[in-house]
Amino acid sequence: MATAVQLGGAASVTLATFDGAPATTFKFTELNDPVMGGKSTGTWTVDPKKFGVFDGDVADVPSLKAPGFIKAAANGKFADASSAASGSLVLSVRSTTPEYKGFHVSFASGTLAPSYACAGGGSIPLSRGCFKASFSVAAGDDFQTIRIPFSNFSDKWSPATGAQTKTCAEDKDVCPTAAKLAGIKRLEVWAEGADGKAHLEIQSITAEAGAESFPVTSSAATDTTFVTFDGAEGTSFPFKELNDPVMGGKSTGTVTLNNTGHFLVFDGDVVDVPALKAPGFIEAHADGKFMDLSSAAGGDLVLTVRSNAQYDGWKVSLASGTLSPTFACAGGGGIPFSRGCYKAPFTLPVGSEFVEVRVPFSTFTDRWNSATGKAVASCADDSSTCLTAKKLEKVLRVEFMAEGVAGKVHLEVKSIAVAPASDVTRADIMV
Repeated sequence: MATAVQLGGAASVTLATFDGAPATTFKFTELNDPVMGGKSTGTWTVDPKKFGVFDGDVADVPSLKAPGFIKAAANGKFADASSAASGSLVLSVRSTTPEYKGFHVSFASGTLAPSYACAGGGSIPLSRGCFKASFSVAAGDDFQTIRIPFSNFSDKWSPATGAQTKTCAEDKDVCPTAAKLAGIKRLEVWAEGADGKAHLEIQSITAEAGAESFPVTSSAATDTTFVTFDGAEGTSFPFKELNDPVMGGKSTGTVTLNNTGHFLVFDGDVVDVPALKAPGFIEAHADGKFMDLSSAAGGDLVLTVRSNAQYDGWKVSLASGTLSPTFACAGGGGIPFSRGCYKAPFTLPVGSEFVEVRVPFSTFTDRWNSATGKAVASCADDSSTCLTAKKLEKVLRVEFMAEGVAGKVHLEVKSIAVAPASDVTRADIMV
C-alpha cells in the first residue's frame, strides 16, 4: 500500500515556499491561453501571510469551442528530489472553488526548454520532459495536505486539455525517474480543460519519499479500523448496492467481495436521469452497530482504497442521530426529519496500489443537495451540521456514493478507519 510518513522532515524535500527563503522562493508568473484567441483570465500574487494566490476564470477558446487554461509557473534550480522517487509530490493548499475540476500541477526536467515542453506535453517534437498530474481540493478554510504519487505523473498529455495520453502505468518511459527528480527546472500550477472560476492558495510544494524508503513504525497504530472485509467479528458488515430510483434513473452498479484479497469492489456507471437531464447516482452502504468513534472527533476518516478509473463524483457518508439512516441519506437535510447523514467528497489517484485517503471530519456536513451531493451548508458555515464526538459515538450507517458526475466508476475498499486530530498526516490524497 502506498503510504508516506513525514519523520521530522527527514522524509521530505522542500521545493517551493513563499516566505522569502532563498533556497525555496522562486518568482512565479501567470500566463493565460494565447492559442487561437483564448479568453481565459488569471492572476498570481503572493499574500503577506506567505502563500501564493492563483486566481482566475477559465473560459472557452472561441475558435475551438473548448475550455482554455490559466497557469502560474516558475523557473529555477530546484532542490534535488531524487530521494522521493518512490513517493509523492505534496501540496499544502486551500481553495474557495473546490468544485473546480481542472487543477493540474507539473514540473519540467530533462529538457532544454522547460516552457516549450510544458506547452507541448510530448505531442510535438522535442516537447517531452514536462510531467503533469491532476488533483482536486476539498472545501475548507484550512490548508490541506495533498499527496500526488509520482507514479501518477506523465510527460505525455494533451496540450488542449492536460489529460494524459499515456500513463506511467501503461508506459514506464513517461514516468518521472529519480534522475529526472534530481534536476527539476520548472514548476507549474494549472487550471485547464474545464470552464469555471478557479482559486488556489499555495503554502508550499515538497517532495516526500515513500514509506518503503523508511522502514520504521508509523503513527498508523493510532488509527482505529472499524470496517474490514475479512469476516472479522465487529468490523465486517454486509454492504448493499442501490441505484438512482428517482424519476426513472438509469445508472447501474454492483457490490461484490473479493474473498482472496479481502476487499469490497464497488463498480458501475453513473448516467443522466432522462427526465432530469442530469447525472444520477449509485451507492454502496452498510447498516449496523459500529464501534464508538468519538475519540477521533476533530480528526479524519481514513479510507484504504484504490481505483483503476478516474472519477470526480466520489462521496462518503456516516449516518448518526437519525431514526432512519435510509431516509436521512436520501434527503440530506433538504426535507423534514432528514438530518443526520453526514457527507463529504473525496478523490483518489488512479493506480494499482491501495492508498490511504484521509477525509477530515471538518469537511462533513448533514446538509447537502440530494440531487448532486454538494454541501448547501458546511460545518464551517453552520456548527449544527458538524460531525461531532457525540455523533461519532453511535454511527448507524457507512455509505459510499458515486453521484452528480456521469462516468464509469470503480472503487476497491480494503478498510475504513478513523484517526484522531493528533495523528501524523500521511497519504491524505484530497485531492
